[in-house]
Amino acid sequence: MEPSPHFSHDQAVKNLIKDYPVEAIEFLAEDVVAQHGRPVDFEFLDPTVSKDDVAEPGPGQAMDLAIRYVFADGHGVLFVLVEHWSDAGKLDLLRTARYYIDLCRRFPDDEILPIALVDDDRPRDFADHIQRGARQEVFLTFRSRVMQVPALDLERYRETRNRVALSFSPNMRAPLDRLAQVVKVAVAFRQLEDMVGLRKFFAFWVVEGRLQVEQQRELDRRLKELDMPEIIDWWVQEGIEQGIRTSKLEDARRMLAKGSTWDFITDVTGIRPEDLQD
Repeated sequence: MEPSPHFSHDQAVKNLIKDYPVEAIEFLAEDVVAQHGRPVDFEFLDPTVSKDDVAEPGPGQAMDLAIRYVFADGHGVLFVLVEHWSDAGKLDLLRTARYYIDLCRRFPDDEILPIALVDDDRPRDFADHIQRGARQEVFLTFRSRVMQVPALDLERYRETRNRVALSFSPNMRAPLDRLAQVVKVAVAFRQLEDMVGLRKFFAFWVVEGRLQVEQQRELDRRLKELDMPEIIDWWVQEGIEQGIRTSKLEDARRMLAKGSTWDFITDVTGIRPEDLQD
């Protein structure tokens, strides 16, 4: 198998949900599955958002993921709009509302559930709803479910076999060493005989765990102890390199938050402003 392409955190989240769509809804909306059972069919919808004015300049907008689920209990269909945010500070409910309205136009008789999936590990206070109006009247109200991964208790998912939950588990709240959790996820995927997923999402687990360079070297040692040749060579070749870049990106964000100039940040880390654009 050829080495995986240059790592994109946002694309990895999309790939994870696309590869395991049933497990995705079990993780993101477990109340739906509890009420209606596992979906019997699903379909990924065109993410393109229709322009209200065809003369509107630019390429238009596209939502992250819109999935149509079908259930066997006669419930019919449920459309799940998933918007991923690796930086909670960029959470934009008005943009999500536009996507939601577009789906409502396309499917006026169906239920649509919006979910904001946030895996920013920095503490953030943000609202799950927005209201706009004038003259003491509210003319727009929109709310989205928000799932903030670092706020989830890892203990709830300790024994899960859900590969979407497993993949986010290194970023969940727990006293457990994050490095140890990345190893546990790798072992779980191997026990599930999902070697394709193990190799495809290994770098994502490392990024979710925010493993620093020294931790990644320790991870390499533990993989060798576990005799996992399926990913060791790939990880040494590509994972460490990507991990170093991830660590530098985090350093740049911290320096920027403390008021450092971009000239200084780039001189120290090699990271430029455009590198932080997700």
